[in-house]
Amino acid sequence: MLSRRRTRQTGITLLESLVAMLVLSVGIGALAWTQARHLADGRETTARSMAILLTEDLADRMLFNRGAAASGSYELAWGERPAPADCRSAPCLGSALARADLSAWRDALARALPASDAHVFAAGSSRQMGIAISWRSPHSNVLAQPTDLDCPAQSSCHVTYVPF
Repeated sequence: MLSRRRTRQTGITLLESLVAMLVLSVGIGALAWTQARHLADGRETTARSMAILLTEDLADRMLFNRGAAASGSYELAWGERPAPADCRSAPCLGSALARADLSAWRDALARALPASDAHVFAAGSSRQMGIAISWRSPHSNVLAQPTDLDCPAQSSCHVTYVPF
């Protein structure tokens, strides 16, 4: 009579072990998904931080050269690469300094955020310029502020407005 009970309990113990392994594997899978999500969010946060720093850099350059900023010398279209200007051998002023600033800034942008692009535009009729930076992102078309500016496809954008 004892041998019958052991035979029945052996199958139940095996079933309990399989259920425990299933629960454990689901838990480990959820933990791996959570870790991967945190890594992706960390990359997005790093890219956004770099975009903010770079927009502040260009804003400072524009504020230093207000006359050229007011005349539109800092305007830049998506995909445009300004020709570099040599301001080391002779001092640059006005629009030449603006082109030198944009060229150096686009180089810094390319180093900091690979596969990025920028757009500098006059914002409305006021004395204000907009600086938009886009970068490749799984969270596409996310803007830091509401705007009429179109962010390139499959990219995240950060937009800053600079009064001068």
